[in-house]
Amino acid sequence: MATILDWQRNLRKELEADNLAEPTLSESEPGHIKAANEPDIAVQLPEQAREFGLLTRADVQAEPSAIPLIHGWINKGQLTMIAGPSGSGKSVFQLHLGAALLNAPKVFGHAIPRRARFLYVNLEGDLKPRLEAIEQHHPGWSFPAPEALFMTRAWRLNIESEVVELARRVTQAGGVDVIFIDTLNRAIPGSDENLSTDMGVVIKHSNRLIELTGAAVVLTHHTGKAKERGPRGHSSLYAALDTCIMVDQTESGLRTIELVKTRQGAGGDMRYFSIENIALGEDDYGLPMVGPALTEVEGSPEVEKAANAPTLTPQQKEAQLALSLHMQSGLNGERQEEISRDEALEVVKLAFSAVSTKHRSTRAREAIDALIEGGKLQQKESGMLTIGS
Repeated sequence: MATILDWQRNLRKELEADNLAEPTLSESEPGHIKAANEPDIAVQLPEQAREFGLLTRADVQAEPSAIPLIHGWINKGQLTMIAGPSGSGKSVFQLHLGAALLNAPKVFGHAIPRRARFLYVNLEGDLKPRLEAIEQHHPGWSFPAPEALFMTRAWRLNIESEVVELARRVTQAGGVDVIFIDTLNRAIPGSDENLSTDMGVVIKHSNRLIELTGAAVVLTHHTGKAKERGPRGHSSLYAALDTCIMVDQTESGLRTIELVKTRQGAGGDMRYFSIENIALGEDDYGLPMVGPALTEVEGSPEVEKAANAPTLTPQQKEAQLALSLHMQSGLNGERQEEISRDEALEVVKLAFSAVSTKHRSTRAREAIDALIEGGKLQQKESGMLTIGS
């Protein structure tokens, strides 16, 4: 039976036959203990080993670091996903990031080290009012050419020839630092998100696009029915991501951004924003036009409380509506700024006419307590209640 010594002798003969010199690893020789102040000895691996891709510790240290485009969120040459339920504000958020790359030193508190070019592949929704709304809502912001590029024609990520062609055209236009693809579902017609084979193609072609352009690729994707389970589809896609950012809408209407995956450190970073419709004048038919724009919201205990407020039950929503309408008209037709707890209890009991008389007071008190806990009602030191956020 061959021993380890036999294997070592055979390996040495093969090295000599191939004229491969063994690297000098004096600091690793048996019995050698490196002193704390002893300098590292530069070790040069044989050419064939380097060509194969073997690296020393010094080689790894000398490799260039990832280039941050949005520090902590998007790095050049990496694969990122922005995921969230339908209507949560993913596209508005993504366009805001693109605009910030050209117009701001930071976004949501994350540094933008240098101005970066991007391509936005828009496969869903009307792009024109979104861009106009951003420019109007943020005075001085713009999307200058060729730093900002857009594509609204059909394009498929699951067809390799179309991926290669897009990369070629982007290079001809001067190149970009980020390619946003909105949405993944529209970019892979005919593919099954739940199949590992189909998602393997998405991973392969996304990496191919990164390889050909050197850009970061950002995929916009939906969550499933259980949004807490993350992006929809086969888990292999999530595993391949360098970064994943989740966007969601809370009961209060506030939007949340959570860094749920990163290879650069711990996740869990939470940010907030709101969306408002910006008036954009009239269209060709004289009808009013609006477009969505994002406002960054600074985190605070009140904001965090609103973001973490539990979803209201139908009964609690009924109580909230009854109190809101009552305070708008008041007892004498005049708006009330505050209401006593006893008066609020009577208003909610009246709204809960479908609840049995035996349980009506209890259910009304529970609903009011839940509204206070969720920030929908504010209780002052005097005990009076006001409408919250």
